[in-house]
Amino acid sequence: MIANALTGKLSLLVDLEKSEKEILDGFCQENGFLLKGQSLTSYDTDCDEVVLLLEGWACRYKILNDGRRQITSFILPGDLSGVRACLFGVSDYETEALTDCKIARINGSDIVNLYIEHPRLAAAITWGSAREEAMLTERVVSLGRRNAKERIAHLFLELHWRLEAVGVTERMAYELPITQEMIADCLGLSIVHVNRTLQSMRKDKLLEYRNGYVILHDSKKLKRLCSFDSEHLEGELHPEFENLSE
Repeated sequence: MIANALTGKLSLLVDLEKSEKEILDGFCQENGFLLKGQSLTSYDTDCDEVVLLLEGWACRYKILNDGRRQITSFILPGDLSGVRACLFGVSDYETEALTDCKIARINGSDIVNLYIEHPRLAAAITWGSAREEAMLTERVVSLGRRNAKERIAHLFLELHWRLEAVGVTERMAYELPITQEMIADCLGLSIVHVNRTLQSMRKDKLLEYRNGYVILHDSKKLKRLCSFDSEHLEGELHPEFENLSE
């Protein structure tokens, strides 16, 4: 894994200066630990901090009155969680650790101060929120138009791209510490449908998901299958932001 996942991720977007890297290093000082299953953020609670995930996996979700759950996103190393909740002062979702997690809690005012003192770095961090919006757009397309095989293919390719950016993949394979139930809750499918689709994709030599590990056997075919384009994950910082002075 890249030593500082946040710095590594933002470095793909902008050529960070030494002073900017030092600021990010300050943000990345571990000051918290979550056990698997522990809640990080609860619905409708006050929020005045942003959490940076250093190691592990977490997810954001909402639960309906009848107990049904929709996972809206997976939080991976280098991701900031709670930016929107911090700006609004209250969380409109739940966040749970899917594995044991190391985190860094960042005061919301420190994030706000970046826009005043380090606007270029603030723009780069804002890009992270914009990318999350782009991923949610793709998720809506999946839920509304892609079939089960296409939904799973797109999710697994997207996760591979995000994990590769922070150095935690092994070529076309990676650890996936989530259950089929979580995949179902993310993609709007039943557990039975997920299981049957994964078996079919394994037989077709597209991918294999077993014991918390994913192998993408034919990434090119998977990309064609689900119309996967990593442009929604990459993007480029607008030149006006790139040239902001400190």
